[in-house]
Amino acid sequence: MMNFDLPAFYDKNVVFVGHGKEGVSFKKFIETYGNLRSFKFVDKKDDPQYLEHLKDLDLTNTVVVKTPGCPGYTMTVPYTTPTRVFFDCVNQLGAKSVGITGTKGKTTTSSLMASVLKNAGIDARLCGNIGHPMLDALEGATQNTVFVVELSSYQLTELEQSPNVAIITNLYNDHIDYHGSIERYWEAKRNIMRFMDEKGVIIYNPESEVVLHWLADSKARGIAINPQENVDMSQAKLIGDHNKQNYLMVRAAAELFGIDRMSSQSVFNNFEPIRHRLQPVRTVRGITFVDDAIGSTPEATIAGIQALVRNKGPIGCVMLGGVDRQYDFTDLVKTLKVLMIPKLVLFPDTGAIIHALLPDDYAPETFNATDMDEAVQWAYEHTPSGSICLLSTAAPSTVLWSSFEEKGSLFQKAVLELPA
Repeated sequence: MMNFDLPAFYDKNVVFVGHGKEGVSFKKFIETYGNLRSFKFVDKKDDPQYLEHLKDLDLTNTVVVKTPGCPGYTMTVPYTTPTRVFFDCVNQLGAKSVGITGTKGKTTTSSLMASVLKNAGIDARLCGNIGHPMLDALEGATQNTVFVVELSSYQLTELEQSPNVAIITNLYNDHIDYHGSIERYWEAKRNIMRFMDEKGVIIYNPESEVVLHWLADSKARGIAINPQENVDMSQAKLIGDHNKQNYLMVRAAAELFGIDRMSSQSVFNNFEPIRHRLQPVRTVRGITFVDDAIGSTPEATIAGIQALVRNKGPIGCVMLGGVDRQYDFTDLVKTLKVLMIPKLVLFPDTGAIIHALLPDDYAPETFNATDMDEAVQWAYEHTPSGSICLLSTAAPSTVLWSSFEEKGSLFQKAVLELPA
């Protein structure tokens, strides 16, 4: 059995703030390797004053650990995180890690990276924000393992050591409700490379001025992709410039592990789109329904629209609207107008904001919806045959649904139930 040295937990009481999949994973891991005195969860559901009550703990014999979903600035006592413990254990193993972050493209890039490594015979473990807890991925790992870690800004906020290789897909305006400002959001992202020495490698798009600024202060080596490079995507199942750039970053990282470009291209050509990411669901009565439920910023929705128009055909209907995070929808509305997309389904809250921005010389037929079944039914009845109906809301989902996964799953269910 593996053995990790975790002296901070030895003979201590552990209090985990939050719960969920990561909490369950941490409990299992730390009870196996931490030599604890006790373990307990605390969260808002059980005690509305749980953060205040942390102050009553005897911190000489208690370690507080928090879930990424709880912002660090709300914590009333010192704490650690599962992400910190994971990277400490990876270092103890002497294994390598590839960390992937960005506002959009993290999951596709992480999954593709792991697939390219596995295809080359490397023991690659995909984990992190993608839904596989990092600590679970340590089971049976060796110094030859490569951990491919999708890292959200929530997980990066408290990070104190960076992965060996960092891929930064892009940086847009997002998650200000959690971080408090765009600057704090970007500073959290910066942790993926902040602690690198000259052995570290950062793979990035040189069109990102923020990353260029960070590199100027870094000892690590930067490898820029060429976003204008011509990539043969004729055989690939992924579409769009954003996915081309994701692939170029993976290819650059793969070369660091001795994997040639032909091997990377072969994996790319056979890689299936991830669920809810420009995923074709069904063509019925000439309408192709596409699930891009992950599209929860204006930039992501624009990228999805452009990818489909260039590769699949005209768009007849787009489903838009969600949580108001003060996004700027100007460029999205311009895109809708330039393409003269004839039908829009609008969900609260930002559906109304988008509608108010429509110019006088662009008047699509719109439908205000609060239910996915009625939204899909309306789109089925009104989207022109021979065109695409796209779910890509340009805002987060949680006005009506618990997550983008729930939103996308309900969309797919409704589409699959439509009469032929």
